[in-house]
Amino acid sequence: MRIRAEFVVVQTRLESCMIGLPIAMLLRCSMLTVVGATRMADDLTFVINPEEDVASLGLLLKSLEDIRRLLRDVDMAAYGVRSRSHWLVQRLESRSPAITVRSHRSGCDVPQAVASGVGAVTAGTDRPPRYFSEQAPFDLQRMKRLFSGRDRARSIVLVADGRRAATIDKNISEQVDRILTAGYRNLGSLQGSLEAIDVHSTAEVTIWDRISGSPVRCAVPREQEWISRAKDLLDRRVSITGNIRYFANGTPRSVSDVTDIEDATPDPSLPRAEFGSIPDEGVRRVGAAEWLSSVRRAG
Repeated sequence: MRIRAEFVVVQTRLESCMIGLPIAMLLRCSMLTVVGATRMADDLTFVINPEEDVASLGLLLKSLEDIRRLLRDVDMAAYGVRSRSHWLVQRLESRSPAITVRSHRSGCDVPQAVASGVGAVTAGTDRPPRYFSEQAPFDLQRMKRLFSGRDRARSIVLVADGRRAATIDKNISEQVDRILTAGYRNLGSLQGSLEAIDVHSTAEVTIWDRISGSPVRCAVPREQEWISRAKDLLDRRVSITGNIRYFANGTPRSVSDVTDIEDATPDPSLPRAEFGSIPDEGVRRVGAAEWLSSVRRAG
């Protein structure tokens, strides 16, 4: 039940120009001005600046693996576990390797989410950016390995449609920690669509939270009764009770010590609640997701 993302090389050029800029200028991305986006990004370019004069094959392969993982997990948070994330390689540059990728989806907002999200993390936010569920910060934190050892990188510069969006460097782990340590825990229940089951190492199910729309990993007991129950509830709305970890903005991050999982599919024969059964004025002012997140934080 794992989502699969892959790079398809459609264009490989060893040339001196990328996205309309001389490569020497591109690799000195500090010369590029960060401008507020007026349109969605289509292309994402990752420039791998090695510590030495030339990047090693090992550094290139590890960097591509980590980039692929980040794109996959942000895409899954945006489009669901069956999104079949698929990214096309538009350009591949040498020396300080630079790879430009584009989503196969027309009008996809994931490239912009990746660019603005990584920019926010490296700028020091303690709130998870849009489509950055628990896994995307972990993906960024994993990149710390690229900046240590013999064949290490000095930085990875992320360029979105010709504008520098972020610089990832040896401080990325501490920057991610600001998000991961700023949240809180509560005992309670979450409702959402159960869309993935993973029993490879630990037993986990992933639900898409009804309020935030984010994927939430839930650790369930590794017993056949629980696994069978989860399989029976696949693709249904469920309620999961346990120890819920939240991000600082009230978005659920994960659930541990699960004590109950039950079918929460609405019964169409029952009467539906009329509008006004929750404080509608507050909901209209800030939106349902933000209002309920504030209730979670207060609780």
